[in-house]
Amino acid sequence: MWGLSRRANMSMNQRMASLSLCLALLAAPAASSDHTTTAEVWSPELRSEMTIRKTVQEIRLGFHVSSQNGRPVPELQPGQVSVYEDGHPITGVTGFYADQNLPLRLLLMIDASDSMTRGFTSERRAAANFLETVVRPDVDQSTVVAFSTHALMLGTNASAPEKLRQIEDLHSSGLTALFDSIREATARIPAYDHGTTLTRRVLVLLSDGDDNYSLHSLRDAITAAQQSDVVIYAIAPHDPKHPQPGDANLEELTAATGGRVFYLKKYEQSPEAFALIEREIRSEYAVTFHPEGNLCGFHSVRVEPTDSSLRARSREGFYGDCS
Repeated sequence: MWGLSRRANMSMNQRMASLSLCLALLAAPAASSDHTTTAEVWSPELRSEMTIRKTVQEIRLGFHVSSQNGRPVPELQPGQVSVYEDGHPITGVTGFYADQNLPLRLLLMIDASDSMTRGFTSERRAAANFLETVVRPDVDQSTVVAFSTHALMLGTNASAPEKLRQIEDLHSSGLTALFDSIREATARIPAYDHGTTLTRRVLVLLSDGDDNYSLHSLRDAITAAQQSDVVIYAIAPHDPKHPQPGDANLEELTAATGGRVFYLKKYEQSPEAFALIEREIRSEYAVTFHPEGNLCGFHSVRVEPTDSSLRARSREGFYGDCS
């Protein structure tokens, strides 16, 4: 009987100790989302030590710098630009890169809706030639997306000749879900990388900018591109002297991500537009930095050259981790 009573007391003591430990853990302050606390083996030698490891989010910001005549500025040095986050100079810059040497992740999106029927053949041929010229074997990766009411991936792992054939076989038909297609396509870009390789991510969009079928908004498409760190360049098939309803969409998409729109007076100018895009892709720069303050949510960024005669272009902001 005494043995049973003793075991009961021991069991009660164990439960009280376990309860005390649980209450102590609940009472401890919660760690912030960007800190990780690691408790080592608890021994007399380590009683006064606790390792606190801080994981800091690093942002990559690609940008392009041009002269007054629009030409890219070569051999730019870190001291020639300043980077601002939410209007404040960034002090935690960790790297400065000539972006042209980084692996390219290229997404070629071709509007295959009814509105692109005229001149569609010559433009897709120029797109195929662009893909063949820009993408370096064993270094870069490319995906072709055709879209009308939905996005159709033409094969991320397809060979170059197969992608060219797929582009040549496209036919235009149907309504246009531009915003939905951009959201779906850009969401796939991070999957190309394994979290260790610094890359450039570029979306080249062949479209008139119209959208008459999407469930999502223009702002949703911009947010998706910014979250995937994608620069959008657009080629619009009409004379810039005669603005079209979709131009505003293209201007906002490209400006928010650090790209720009190229307007064609005629489809035969497609190779020239693609050549200008290639020149810009090969003359970009990038900085990496640790953001300051509260990371959660959207933060504006801008790049400002120290030489006032130069112009810089980058995405308008980034989204901090809220987890």
